[in-house]
This record gives sequence, structure tokens and C-alpha cells, in this order.
Amino acid sequence: MRTLLAAALIATSACSTATASDLTLDNSIRFDASLDELRPVFDTRCASWEAVTLDPAELPIAQTSHVQVNCQGFEHAGGSRLAEFVFADDSMAFVWVLIEQDELDGFAADLRGIYGEPTHDTAMFTAFAADNAALRRDIPEFLFYSETIAPMYRGWFDQMAAQ
Repeated sequence: MRTLLAAALIATSACSTATASDLTLDNSIRFDASLDELRPVFDTRCASWEAVTLDPAELPIAQTSHVQVNCQGFEHAGGSRLAEFVFADDSMAFVWVLIEQDELDGFAADLRGIYGEPTHDTAMFTAFAADNAALRRDIPEFLFYSETIAPMYRGWFDQMAAQ
């Protein structure tokens, strides 16, 4: 009897999907916050991190500055990952969280469980534009972005889906 119960528990846990808290960003990560405002978050949420200043011209939404924080050891989606926090003009605009290729299908299903049907679903990405989130397939990663730049991403998703 114990063997059957143990097998049932193992099967249940193996089939469980991630929860919203595993796949979404917590409230400590605030879009439109400055790098200085988020330093304490990076200090606690990253095993290590560095801020890299890039050419603003590389980021169409940046007029004066483009900084990317590379956060190693960011706990997300059940693993310790590289997260890239992108700031345009000292305002956090979006976050990429890298994942493994073999995790894509499972995370796509999990995101559907959290957000419902995607607004866009292509070979390149699955987007939940109403929730400012996407799962990129060509470079396996989560994308989360601010309300400020949501129209830009919606336009890009629309354009890519039409091709």
C-alpha cells in the first residue's frame, strides 16, 4: 500500500506545473524604477551582478542611456538563471530571463495556465501581450516588460505574427 501511495505522490509531483509565483516577477522588481532604486534587489536576488553601459542607439527606446544589469544566479522558474535587466534612460524597461531549450514547451504550457491563451503564438515566441510577458523560442528566455513600452512590443508581436 505504501508503495502505491509513494508512486502516486511521485507521479503527481512530476506532472505538476509551475505556479504563477514561480514564473512571474515578484513585486520587488519594479518597472520604471531607476538602477539606484533596484540595487538592493540585485544585491539580494543575484548571486552576483554587474551593470554594463551600452550605446543608447542600440536600444530604440533610449535617448540618453542604455544600461543592462547582468544578474547571475537569479532564482526563477525553478532554477538559478541569468537575468538581464534593461534600463532605458535610467528606467527599467524590460527583463530577459534565460532558460534551457528543453524547458520551452513546459513553460509555454505553464504560462497558458497563468495568463490564458496567448495573444500571439509563432515559431519565434509565445506572447501574452495583455500581461506584458512572452516566452521567446529562438533564444530560449522569458520576457517581461513595462507598461510604458507595451505598445512597442505589441506592435512588434503583431508585425512578426503577420509574416
